[in-house]
Amino acid sequence: MTALFSALLLLIAAYVVFDRRRHARLRAACVAAFEQAYATTSPLPTFEMSYSYGEPVFKVEFASKEAMQAAVDANAAFLRAIATLCKDRGRKRQFKAQRAVFFRHPADDEPVVAHCCDTMRAQVGRTIVYQDDMRRYALKTSVVGTPALPIAHCPWCGSQLPPTA
Repeated sequence: MTALFSALLLLIAAYVVFDRRRHARLRAACVAAFEQAYATTSPLPTFEMSYSYGEPVFKVEFASKEAMQAAVDANAAFLRAIATLCKDRGRKRQFKAQRAVFFRHPADDEPVVAHCCDTMRAQVGRTIVYQDDMRRYALKTSVVGTPALPIAHCPWCGSQLPPTA
């Protein structure tokens, strides 16, 4: 029985090491694709890569709306590169780069809100709903038509969120 348990632990450890190496290779390839696609773009946008439900997602943030519009060709090249890199990952669903890459820029009419951490800032609009008029944070639910669930603490850093207005 202990030999079986030891073998199972060894198998899990090998999978974790394999998965981390696979992630590191994919991340390095995606960073290289970003640098190649935006080599001539000035100012250089910021790039973030994370995972959502096991699938890679990317955020490319520009300094302004004009900078994003000027980089249309670079955006298309980056989408093609990401589609090629992430196409065959052994999943049943087909990877769609158009749904996994988010091109963003700060809107001039949006107030700048200082969120508690970078992860919270990145997730506002995706998994977190932020209502500026009430200063309220809430978690989106997966059921259509169900209202978002209000939260009082950040799910990532644990800091207390400001009270609602």
